[in-house]
Amino acid sequence: MATWADVDELAGRLPGAVLGVAHEGSPAWHAGRHTFARLRWDDDGRELVQVWTGEMDTEQALADRRDTFVRIDTFRYRVTMWARLDRLDRAELAALLVDSYDIRGGRRRRGDTDLADLLG
Repeated sequence: MATWADVDELAGRLPGAVLGVAHEGSPAWHAGRHTFARLRWDDDGRELVQVWTGEMDTEQALADRRDTFVRIDTFRYRVTMWARLDRLDRAELAALLVDSYDIRGGRRRRGDTDLADLLG
């Protein structure tokens, strides 16, 4: 079970990642000028993390996990998803964050940092 504190810890290990705020004031991690992880809440007050991916078939791939991935929006060049943090383990959260960081901030920015580095 992950929490926003796990997002802070993992995202903070990515090169150049900066903790800031989204336009409405919620915590958000940025790679350059782009947000790659953002805290949201569902109607019951549960923490959600919003991340991005370049995998355009994400909605179909996650169709059987809608209890975890409660919102998936597909745009022309990327997909954004909102996932319940308490339904993710740290390894899956780390993978989501790395993918989001790469698609929003650029793969070159990450350098040699990989999942093993992120998970410590």
